[in-house]
Amino acid sequence: MGCSSSKRIEANVDVYRPPPSSFAVFDINSIQEPWIVVDNSAPEKTSNVPAPILEKLNKFENDAPRSWDEVSKALQDLEPTLNDKTPISTPSPPQKPETTPAQVAKTIQEKKQEPRKSVSFHTLEELEAKIAPKPEKELKKTEPVRTGSRKVEVVNKTVSRAGTESVTESSGGGVIKSVKENIFVVRDRLEREKEGKPLKKLDLLSGFEEKCPPGGADSVVLYTTSLRGIRRTFDGCTRVKTLFELHHVVFDERNVSLHGDFLNELRGLVGEGASVPRVFIKGRYIGGVDEVVELNESGQLGRILVWARVKRVEGRQACEGCGDARFVPCLECSGSCKVLIDGAKERCGKCNENGLVRCPTCL
Repeated sequence: MGCSSSKRIEANVDVYRPPPSSFAVFDINSIQEPWIVVDNSAPEKTSNVPAPILEKLNKFENDAPRSWDEVSKALQDLEPTLNDKTPISTPSPPQKPETTPAQVAKTIQEKKQEPRKSVSFHTLEELEAKIAPKPEKELKKTEPVRTGSRKVEVVNKTVSRAGTESVTESSGGGVIKSVKENIFVVRDRLEREKEGKPLKKLDLLSGFEEKCPPGGADSVVLYTTSLRGIRRTFDGCTRVKTLFELHHVVFDERNVSLHGDFLNELRGLVGEGASVPRVFIKGRYIGGVDEVVELNESGQLGRILVWARVKRVEGRQACEGCGDARFVPCLECSGSCKVLIDGAKERCGKCNENGLVRCPTCL
């Protein structure tokens, strides 16, 4: 191991070096990226403190800490420098124009003379005067002006509101008059009286056929049935009754299944093939369930009942005597339709074919 041959081998071993291709062919430190470079050339801030004072302050801050006597002495040295009237570059505030007391008084007087717009009102006439638009030209005697939903007619300074009243303005103030005193209404009434034509009155029942059931000239009459053999017919009768009960209307229900005379009445009014329910109001034939439901959905049924002034009642109109059936068993024959007279059975003359009589409480 310590021979000369081993030393020669060690001397021939080369140290490892990387190939030339791995060395950088340029200096990476020479590259300056824009996002890495820091610009230190910031503009210096200008100070308003004079240079002598800044020098003394910087010298005082950079030195080692001192005693209180040295600090007070340094402050005394700065006092004459501070008292020195050195111009300092500070922006001067804008100068306001000088105003004399006479100019101020004149400005206040002009503001007082300006008219102030008032938005307050005390009466309805003042409010309408503020809201009403100003006419662009003088109106003729019978020239109407339409503004929105209100019609203003200038006739001797008479303003007609929509269907409620007319206001006649005079020099002394506003006088409210009825719409019947309007000059056009009065003229139309006089012309109709001369021609012999009566004034037309609103009749909501005029479009329905005039068919009056017995005793139904001033009431609401319903022809119904309580038999459930045909479900659709029974449901229609129940629906019509419910509609009139919701309107709180007192109606005369005539059940054709409990009294044969009611069925004969209905056939005489409508025809042989009449079915129930059928409605009559103040002697006018309204129709069946389809017609009544359609009138109720359109709101016309309620207007008809209000115009007809039918009798109304609050709550459900159920009779305590018959349970809203309108009929009770006959007290003479107990519903058998037979009575014993001189030992012979005869037909009861007080009840119907079903042994029923009208409920005395409902009547």
